[in-house]
Amino acid sequence: MDRVWNYGFAYGGARLPHKKVLWIPLVGETEESLKKRNFDTMIFHYLNVGLAGYTGIPQSEVAFLYNTLAEDIENEEEFNKHYESLFNRAYELGSTYSHSLTEK
Repeated sequence: MDRVWNYGFAYGGARLPHKKVLWIPLVGETEESLKKRNFDTMIFHYLNVGLAGYTGIPQSEVAFLYNTLAEDIENEEEFNKHYESLFNRAYELGSTYSHSLTEK
């Protein structure tokens, strides 16, 4: 994602052929904690505008997966359920990706 490394590949004399992208950031903290300092807005802007927009991808979507470190979960059964729900959400996002963004 480094702009120097990608020059001539994703921008500059060339553009990526993609029309849309789905970003799935893994967030170690809770949604509330991330939003407390507007980090969600900053990451959303960076991925949608700073990366997708800069490289010519017109449609971009961000779907955060929160609490991926599960530091507050001590019970093994709850821990396993938590990770299973994260995996299921990631799978759902990937399997519905082509329908998640409308074509322009």
